[in-house]
Amino acid sequence: MSSEDDPIARAAYDELADTYAEDVRANAYNAELEFPATSSLIPNVEGKRVLDAGCGTGFYTKWLVERGADVLGVDVSEEMLSHAVEAVGDHAEFEQADLGEPLDFTTECSFDGVVSALSLGYIDNWNKVFAEFERVLRPGGFLVFSTGHPLDQFAPEDGEGENYFEVERASKEWDVDVPYYRRPFSEILNPVLDNGFQLDKIVEPQPTEAFAEQRPERYEKESRNPVFLCVRATKQYVKNDRERTE
Repeated sequence: MSSEDDPIARAAYDELADTYAEDVRANAYNAELEFPATSSLIPNVEGKRVLDAGCGTGFYTKWLVERGADVLGVDVSEEMLSHAVEAVGDHAEFEQADLGEPLDFTTECSFDGVVSALSLGYIDNWNKVFAEFERVLRPGGFLVFSTGHPLDQFAPEDGEGENYFEVERASKEWDVDVPYYRRPFSEILNPVLDNGFQLDKIVEPQPTEAFAEQRPERYEKESRNPVFLCVRATKQYVKNDRERTE
């Protein structure tokens, strides 16, 4: 039984794990919209130590391992992690942990990169999680993450009484209700900048031709309206003046 202190989406993903493990590899929104954009932002990882933060069923973990990375996958859902272990085996390490809390099993400056695909939306306080990413990354290390696009999550047809300027809890209706947090652009980008990162590139992905073949009824809409936001940043060698004076 979950409690109010549990990570908000753990129970949902424990229940969804079996179907999600199959769906994420074929679902057009993952495979032909989010993944091409996010993966294009990830630099050469051969011989690099990479944290897959919110690894889920191991889709990105496997991709990183195949490109020569030494990967630690972290996820809050035990059931999702069981699929990741099945997919990757002993080619990567895995830890069950809440990204919203300190990653006490990691040491300072121990990773060359962090990848977090569609996981941060389940965390309320991004300052805490980006502070942890900054702590575990070596200077010059990369951070690549994807999240729901605010223009999609605060769409007028949503019908809920949302306030764009607030970080708000909402839910997605899949096989089960999946709670998440939506936030304005400022609450996506400022935690990155305020925690010692330099923004490198932002991608608002458009669907591929394969997306059009799989989901022709959604292609025109998603070609005109953003669904995901993908970001690459780099940990600065020296923190900025604002941080030094605080």
